[in-house]
Amino acid sequence: MNIVVCIKQVPDVDDIKWTKENNLDRSNMLTKLNPHDEWALDWVCGIKNKFKDVKITAISMGPNQASEVLSYALAKGADRAILLSDRAFSGSDTLVTAKIIARAIEKYVGDYNLIVTGHVACDGDTAQVPVSLAQMLSIPDVIGVNEIFNADKNMAIVSQKFDSDVNVYEINTPCLLAVKAQAKEQFIPKIEDYIRAQNKGIEIYGLEDLGFDKNEVGIIGSPTMVWRAFRPETNKKAIELLENCIDDVYEMILKAK
Repeated sequence: MNIVVCIKQVPDVDDIKWTKENNLDRSNMLTKLNPHDEWALDWVCGIKNKFKDVKITAISMGPNQASEVLSYALAKGADRAILLSDRAFSGSDTLVTAKIIARAIEKYVGDYNLIVTGHVACDGDTAQVPVSLAQMLSIPDVIGVNEIFNADKNMAIVSQKFDSDVNVYEINTPCLLAVKAQAKEQFIPKIEDYIRAQNKGIEIYGLEDLGFDKNEVGIIGSPTMVWRAFRPETNKKAIELLENCIDDVYEMILKAK
């Protein structure tokens, strides 16, 4: 069984800077693995632990420093790591990002049974890439997955939770699952896992490898753009403590009615 897990390196929310094009400036920025993608990694590692002959390919798109999260994925249990990195990819919107990842999966992964992603990335918070990726690969998808009961070469059984509603799906594979909940079992790499990961190379593919024209990707190829980006400001008003004023408040309520 072949599983693809899509992960992303995201900026620390306390260290966000912006470019003049209103895109995130990722140079010299503190980064980490997107939390939802960490959950996705744990889910697929759990599947690998449960079933035999499971191979995991971790894919990430970003600058060269994104290789850090891929090395971490290898230490956690991934068998193969692919980084999609090219200056031309910079500024790609969610649609173009999905197009790049879909092309890489088709060209460099081939046959797969399952694609697992995080439900959302904390730097964009759009939840658009997983569903777009599934559409481009013409496979079914379930988003907001909070439990993976079973997954094999033929089907997956999962539950999806939104608010108080829980839906259970039996879905044919290949399919895409976007997880929204932390796995019951967390896989924390040990020193020997990191040493083992160092012996596995990270494959890097760019614009020409994937067969794109520079006008198809990046800011130029993206049909959407960020119009304005800013850090919200909170206006804290002074708090006045009122004592022994129950009668006055009650009278105000009666007048309001």
